Amino acid sequence: MTTTAVVEKKPNIVLNPKLCVFCKTCEIACAERHEKTYVYAPRLRIVRRGHASLRLHTCIRCPQRYCIDSCDRGALSYANGNIVVDLEKCDGCGACVKACPFKGITLHPSTGKAIVCDLCGGDPACIKACPVGALSLKWIEERRG
Repeated sequence: MTTTAVVEKKPNIVLNPKLCVFCKTCEIACAERHEKTYVYAPRLRIVRRGHASLRLHTCIRCPQRYCIDSCDRGALSYANGNIVVDLEKCDGCGACVKACPFKGITLHPSTGKAIVCDLCGGDPACIKACPVGALSLKWIEERRG
């Protein structure tokens, strides 16, 4: 008996470090898009490693879904290509943050609840705000099953 793998296309935000000027405009746009008042709580972060190396920390929608498996409260799920946080169930324990090897999920600085990139409903503010075009949206195929 053979099993058929399901191929799913998932969106990912990609950083071109050769273009990035480390201005953090993307982070500010993200925080402004998600917060009603100004709270610096971006769902992505550009991090400098060493003298000239830049990395993007955001949810990559990994096939392992480490964050979902780590949540004892069942506060995280996967729907429509995104990790979804049920704020009623999330107790802010941080198990999901510790479980993510990509540093793609963080705790909100005010509420203490998990926050994760939702691609702004399909229109990522970070990509639109980048003044040098260092961020882009790529669709990647993932085989599951």
